[in-house]
Amino acid sequence: MQRWTKWMALAACLAQGVRAAEAPYWLDAMKKVNAAFDGNPGYVAQFGDSITYSMAFWKPFSWSDPDAFLPDDGLPKKPAGARWRDTLKGAGNEGKGGEAGNYSGWTAAQLLKAVPSALARNKPEAAIIMIGTNDSRGNKLRPGYAEELAKIVQLCLDAHCVPILSTIPPMRGCPDSVAEANKIVQALAAKQNLPLVDYHAAILKHAPDGKWDGTLISGDGVHPSGGDTQDFSKENLAKSGYALRNYVSFLGYREVYFKVLHPAVP
Repeated sequence: MQRWTKWMALAACLAQGVRAAEAPYWLDAMKKVNAAFDGNPGYVAQFGDSITYSMAFWKPFSWSDPDAFLPDDGLPKKPAGARWRDTLKGAGNEGKGGEAGNYSGWTAAQLLKAVPSALARNKPEAAIIMIGTNDSRGNKLRPGYAEELAKIVQLCLDAHCVPILSTIPPMRGCPDSVAEANKIVQALAAKQNLPLVDYHAAILKHAPDGKWDGTLISGDGVHPSGGDTQDFSKENLAKSGYALRNYVSFLGYREVYFKVLHPAVP
């Protein structure tokens, strides 16, 4: 009996060790952010430029559920007793436009001006933030980008809204500026212990034969390609840039949802 007890204790310690190793680096920090949240549960803000303002991004979750495409990663496939489409707020038309914190042509400076009123208006529980494409035009990153992005994040933190940062996608003719912007995004996520969705890496991974221009990025060399933006099959994730963004963004949000906002796992 004593040997069995010791074995059980060891197994418990090992299990705790596995869970600790799998715990995301941002977990404790984001729990502290959410602890004082008293806003609009379930509302996910979309902060960004035209790649976010597009109805191809996030809106599919207002009518389509991703359950069938979700990985077996230990997290629930859907909220308890509900569908994602019924749980997510802000996925419809109400989540689009300048008042919601996204619009075509915006730089980080313009987004920074819009975020305070968007936070006050919608009181989001979390915010997906992807900005920098217009700051990277001409293969030269616009001065002030890093400081403005940091201020956007701080506004979310001050509002007890969990910020989920995203890297920006590759853009034709702008490899240096896009790389510089994404280094800033990644460094800020590491410094502030923020969840990060690496959309840029996902495009490089899924691009057919490594060619993203004209496949996952549309013919204009800037915006993700469209198509079936709610189909997250392996085949479609190599065809539709917006389906890929929706999928990796949702996976990032889902982890935050079940580990911070509505804990369902240790």
